[in-house]
Amino acid sequence: MSMRTFPLAALFALAAGCGVDPSVPQYMLDLPRTEEETLRVCEEIRHELGEDAHVERVEDYFFVASNDSLQKFVEYKTTVTRVFRYLYEDYFTRKPEKPIRVYLFRDKSSYDSYCRATYDKPPSTPYGFYMSRERKMVMNISTGTGTLAHEMVHPLLSEDFPGVPSWFNEGFASLFEQSGDRGGKMVGFVNWRLPKLRQLLKINKGIPLADLIKTTTEQFYGEDDRGVHYATARYLCLFLQERQLLIPFFKEFQATAKVDPTGAAAMKKVTGMTPAELEPSWREWVLGLRYQD
Repeated sequence: MSMRTFPLAALFALAAGCGVDPSVPQYMLDLPRTEEETLRVCEEIRHELGEDAHVERVEDYFFVASNDSLQKFVEYKTTVTRVFRYLYEDYFTRKPEKPIRVYLFRDKSSYDSYCRATYDKPPSTPYGFYMSRERKMVMNISTGTGTLAHEMVHPLLSEDFPGVPSWFNEGFASLFEQSGDRGGKMVGFVNWRLPKLRQLLKINKGIPLADLIKTTTEQFYGEDDRGVHYATARYLCLFLQERQLLIPFFKEFQATAKVDPTGAAAMKKVTGMTPAELEPSWREWVLGLRYQD
């Protein structure tokens, strides 16, 4: 989930107009080139979060920090490495030019406290979010590493696929909320978003695929009080994945997005069907899925 904080965004824009961007520390403007620079960044982050925070540079691009135990911290670093390497093996080619901060709070209390102290408001989600302007992920890691996998996708996808529409940005990211290895590839599995989607499809309250891919950013987030947009986008990506079509769809979509930013043309080329033609088989497939928590 990419956090939408319009009042903050307005403040950032105002500050930028004055030649100052308070959201991005000076030490995050470029990738550190030396061990000394790396250590300085780690110290700056530790100064921000507290001296007991574990901070380490991972895969060159991420500065991962957590107030959790050292054992858990090692687990989180492993997740970052796993997701990063899988994504660049199958999907992405363009790597970040600037570092990305990953703040993992061990519980709701410390997560909420950080958000209130930093943004003067409680978090809008109990899980976590990515602030693109700040190049920073903030999350309550006690909700599981699925949130970490999800949020990692956002900065990497936006780097590799500038202008990616919100439906694919969130559908693709949420695919990895529940994921694992299958034949040496990272794949998404059925997850908690399924029951609500099945319920809505049964009473014809879902959003048609053809309409979903046409949503603007404001429509995707602002008109999704039931979570149907997220769920539909995720299970469309899972549907393509299970037919071994997600990777070719991604490549085709990325290549043709300037001509068709919705992805409809890419879907037609890869599946042989328009989104409307694909809808019946997709719905039947979703309704046949089961999820056990």
